[in-house]
Amino acid sequence: MLTATLVFATQDGLSRYLAEKYSVTLTIILRFWALAGGILLYFFLFKQSRSLLLSKRPFLQILRSCILVAEIFVTVYSFTIVGLVTTSAIFSSYPLLVVIFSYFILKEEVTKLKLAMVLVGFLGVLIIVRPSGEVFQAHSIIPLIGAVLFALYGALTRMASFSDSSYTSLIWTGLIGAFFLTFLAPFYLLPIERSDIFLMLILCILGIVGHFMLIKAFEIAEATVIQPFAYFHLVFAGIIGVIVFNESLTWPIVIGSSIVIIAGISSYTLDNITKNITDTKFKQ
Repeated sequence: MLTATLVFATQDGLSRYLAEKYSVTLTIILRFWALAGGILLYFFLFKQSRSLLLSKRPFLQILRSCILVAEIFVTVYSFTIVGLVTTSAIFSSYPLLVVIFSYFILKEEVTKLKLAMVLVGFLGVLIIVRPSGEVFQAHSIIPLIGAVLFALYGALTRMASFSDSSYTSLIWTGLIGAFFLTFLAPFYLLPIERSDIFLMLILCILGIVGHFMLIKAFEIAEATVIQPFAYFHLVFAGIIGVIVFNESLTWPIVIGSSIVIIAGISSYTLDNITKNITDTKFKQ
């Protein structure tokens, strides 16, 4: 999960640069075409791998793939409007949202402590967006929508892992996304400068690697267990935003993000301590 967050943060930086130079839609179309192309090539080289296409829950796979496409559109667009640092700061609330979706969708246990930490985390989000300040006026609702969509995608990915392998989920993600985005291609395709072709290629590779790692993480562990590591995405994205794009880290962003991160990690740590104490008492 930690490696996946680094991959996604690097991908976000490239997405912002290319989306500003070309368009959000073109960038996303090429990402999914590359993912689908890699999948089809794998099918061609290894015929026995075609069995991985079979899903026990096809509707769920289609739903999660469409949600991911929508999330990527919203988030990449937010990079161009709000900036990488602010978007990532608000987006960092998605692990807290996963806790909520885990309860309602996955029926995983959510203690009162976890719920309290979710509320504390959203206090941090309010500090970041500052409803009466400049960030809110700059459409801060956009990255928050992206966070909700990505949290829902994460929970549904965990649900899909109960019946399908991580390879099947990755295959459906790429093929379904590429299928729907192809209908938009005639309206957004335009020539890419030679110097940017290599960057587009790196972006596509990062997308494949990142989503596979995320899917694998949700397959191995419960959603509420691996989420604390997702907060490193804010650290990585913040470094890229400041160094590469000369963005600034304001005090509301630093304080609000710190509250969100502390709330998320505390939710996991304190809950584990409580469980260990309960287990110890039970054994005695």
